[in-house]
Formats: sequence, C-alpha cells, structure tokens
Amino acid sequence: MSESGIPGLRALDRLAPGDRRAILLGLGVMVSAVVILFGVRPIYGALTDARERLAAERGVLAREIQLLESAAVLPKHIQEALRKTAAVDLRLLEAPSRILAEGQLTDLLETSAVLSRVLLREIESIAPARGTEPPPGTETLRLSVSGESDLEGVLTFLDTMESGLLLVRVTGLALEPVLARPETDGDSQAEPIPTGVVEFQLIIESYLKTDGPVAQAQLVREGEENT
Repeated sequence: MSESGIPGLRALDRLAPGDRRAILLGLGVMVSAVVILFGVRPIYGALTDARERLAAERGVLAREIQLLESAAVLPKHIQEALRKTAAVDLRLLEAPSRILAEGQLTDLLETSAVLSRVLLREIESIAPARGTEPPPGTETLRLSVSGESDLEGVLTFLDTMESGLLLVRVTGLALEPVLARPETDGDSQAEPIPTGVVEFQLIIESYLKTDGPVAQAQLVREGEENT
C-alpha cells in the first residue's frame, strides 16, 4: 500500500509544514509516555526491589560473618555468663520455707550489728512493695530494721550488709540524732545537745531461691503430706 493510500498520511500532506511538525511532535511525546509507562517504570521498580533485596542479603551476610568471627570466643563468653550467674545464685537465701529464710536473714543482721557496734531495737517482717515483681525463681523477703549507734557505726552496718556474701538491698533509710537537754536551774529554753547517738530505721530486701534443690524437696514433701 502506498503512502497516498493511507488516509492519515494524506491528511498530513494537506497540512501546512508547521502544523504537520506540531502533530508529529505530539505523537512522539505520546509514544514516549507510553514507553515510559509500560516499559521503563516496571523495569525501574524491579531494579529498586533488586537493590533492596541485595542490601538485605548483604546485612544478613555481614551478621553471619560477625557470628563466625565470634565463634572462637563464644564459649568463653558463655562460661563467663554462667560464672556470673552462679556467683549471684550463691548470694540468694536457700531454705525450706519463708519463715526459716527470714530467720537466716535475721541472724545475718544481728551478726553484722555486733561487728558494726550497732544496737538493734526491732526486726520486723513487712510485705513487699506493691507493683514490684521479684526476679524469676526467687521470692522477695522484706524487713524493717530499727536500732541505734553513732553515725560511723550505722554506715559500717550498711556497708557490711550490702558488701556481704548475701544479696541484701537497702530500699529505705531514716536517721534521727538523739538529743539531750542540759541540766539548768529551771531554764526550759536551753538548747538540746547532740549526744552523738543516731537512731535509724531501715527497709531491707533479700531474696529466697524458689527453684533450688531445697525448695524442690520442700514441695515434694508438701505434696506427699497432701495426698
């Protein structure tokens, strides 16, 4: 078929050169848009997805390489973690019951008080603070401790408890100096004199192991008694 037989081409031939050029330019723009829409854009999207997958795979590869590099020292880190766990485990109370554990904690406080020149007035069990959960495998023991000594004795008592073999936390502390009124001839306005003695009240916490062999044996005995 000749170009003269195509209606569109015959119509273009009848147009002025400027109009024909504008129409051809518009057709070129439309063709380019169609090519971009149905050809370039899907290719660009696939290329973007490939780049993202490549970045993710590189990240996984980097982590695997890091893991392989740390494989030589991993057993050492595991042994160190187990050692620290065992050290903390040794600082927990272990007793068949809560009452016996509180007795052990009381004995420790009394021994520390003697070494620190502290006179204990009262040791009383109190309920744990609301909204607090003990570490897994433990039960919180909370005591209110009151007594008196000089300031150095109180500080020594606190240091002895917190640095001892047993894990003890001081969660509350109140101090009040003991004052004495001087003997005067009816002068009630005399200023009190510090005696050097300090009264204190402490709130301490320790932890009873509930998943150790002693606790498990107690659970077995209680189960046998209930059957």
